[in-house]
Amino acid sequence: MTILTDTFIPYEYDNKRDVLNFVISRCQGLQKSLRLVEKDNEHLLVRCPLSGDYLGILGTPQELDWVDTELRKRNWYRN
Repeated sequence: MTILTDTFIPYEYDNKRDVLNFVISRCQGLQKSLRLVEKDNEHLLVRCPLSGDYLGILGTPQELDWVDTELRKRNWYRN
């Protein structure tokens, strides 16, 4: 899986749990701080207002669904 941020260097991860941990670390531990911007079959875009980052997550539909579901279950999305 790949994470694209405002920097020019993409972050490559071998498993979806590392991607989830990276997204959570960008939120600086504050739940309900993420906003879901867009989700489709190959792309998940979230915004973290604390860091001001847009995180574009690329992966298979199953991996993206898993990350999205985990963020929802753990209450990381703002309503």
